[in-house]
Amino acid sequence: MTQLPLRRAAGSSGSTIAKTALLAALWAALLAAPFASLARLDAQTREQQLLRQPPVIAGVPVIDPAERLQLATANSEYPVTPGDMYRITYLRAGALVETEAVVENDYTVNLNIFGRVDAGGMTFTELRREIILIVERSIPRSLPAVSMISVGVFQVRVTGQIAQSRSVTAWGMTRVSDVVREHLTAYSSIRRIAIVSHTGESEAYDLFRALDLGDQSQDPYVRPGDTVRIERAARVVYIGGEVNQPGRLELALDESVREIKQYARGTTLNADLSRVRVTRSVGRGVRTYFVDLSDDDSDFALRDGDVILVPSRLSQRPVVYVEGLVTAPPELETTAPPPVIPGVPAAAPPPHNRVVVPIGVGDTLYGVLTQMQPGISPRADLSRAQVLRAGETLPLMVSLEQLLYDFEPEYDIELQPFDRIVIPRDPNTPPEGEPSVLITGGVNAPGRYPVLVGMDAYTHIRLAGGFDRELNSSERYRVYDAEGTPKPSDAPIEAGDHIEVARNSFVYNFNRYFPIIATGVGFVATIVATLTLFGL
Repeated sequence: MTQLPLRRAAGSSGSTIAKTALLAALWAALLAAPFASLARLDAQTREQQLLRQPPVIAGVPVIDPAERLQLATANSEYPVTPGDMYRITYLRAGALVETEAVVENDYTVNLNIFGRVDAGGMTFTELRREIILIVERSIPRSLPAVSMISVGVFQVRVTGQIAQSRSVTAWGMTRVSDVVREHLTAYSSIRRIAIVSHTGESEAYDLFRALDLGDQSQDPYVRPGDTVRIERAARVVYIGGEVNQPGRLELALDESVREIKQYARGTTLNADLSRVRVTRSVGRGVRTYFVDLSDDDSDFALRDGDVILVPSRLSQRPVVYVEGLVTAPPELETTAPPPVIPGVPAAAPPPHNRVVVPIGVGDTLYGVLTQMQPGISPRADLSRAQVLRAGETLPLMVSLEQLLYDFEPEYDIELQPFDRIVIPRDPNTPPEGEPSVLITGGVNAPGRYPVLVGMDAYTHIRLAGGFDRELNSSERYRVYDAEGTPKPSDAPIEAGDHIEVARNSFVYNFNRYFPIIATGVGFVATIVATLTLFGL
């Protein structure tokens, strides 16, 4: 009798657990969704993110009533608007008479004893002149005057490709750009905006031409009863690189490369239009095109979402490499530096770096050194630096230290593409707190260098400027650990190791030992000659 309730209870518990698990999974999915969106956003390029931003219309609407009144009074084109209030003064029988009049919603103005005036389609300047004539005809020599007390306001409906339809408060000098400025989305078009009047008549406008080309006819004043309808943007691209005004552009359906250049305010002097990079999303991937846009009649059709980057001719300049204890100066940085976080120490510069320096025809060693001077580490040894060309060391009349700090033009040399300027570490300044390896013998810059984790001895020898061909002819070396025990030559280098590069060059050993041998042989020959001379 007790088993049935127990089975029901177990079933109920299992159902509860299943529901709880399902709810937990749903909550996890909901919480993960924003982070997934952020991850996708981070994966996009900066240009792709800008494509998904709404168009920007500069300026702010005029809200202050006093400022509106001043603008309406000063502007001869201010249209009569329902709600406008005027003050009319004139003389009658020598007494000053003052009265007020308001513009009704049918654009008529009640002038009391002077009747009514239809002000539809008139400006305030025209209406004031009309009222003055009416008063003067009725009361000669009455010296009438008309002034504006306040301006009328009304609402305009905004619909179409925006987040939500809404009504916007406007006044007599509110333009279409003022109505749509704060309500545009990434898919809103500013090339196709329609104004539907209270009578149902529709007129299309290209707001971009007003904003970019100054055509005010495409940014008209709105009127009471108008509805502004925004169409969907059909073709939005991003243009950047060597153009005078990079940014997001919405293109009309009939526009081509010529208009693109015009809207970007032309290209810079360094622009290379023969190989423009166009990145396009295709399905789930991205396809890149290299297009010649130097001809305005190019038939390459741009599509919605294309990213157009105009490269620089300077990016194709030949380069030299500066290696060792150097970092790139700000003008040579290709990426933004990491942000500075208060309380967190900045990352230390790499112990061995390689900086690519573009050069031009006639650039010299001194010119590159002065350009790199802010990035040369205080622990660098310029006196032992070398210049390598095609793997061979160039003969220098003076050291790089003397060339940089005691410059004489005759000591300078002209650089060629792909030359390497190797600046080693000063062996008298070992790395502080860094694992190091001692490299001695037949290398260009013996000394103590940081350990490159997982790398072999051959790689570390390059830190010391590579093998000195005058000292080492066979690239032979030995590796010892911190205790002086030999290690395999291909074993990864560890902290405290010693790499001893052999000095086995015949020329080096001959020049080193021949004077001693020659001196000894000469001494022996002298003794023998002396003994022979005396008959001993």
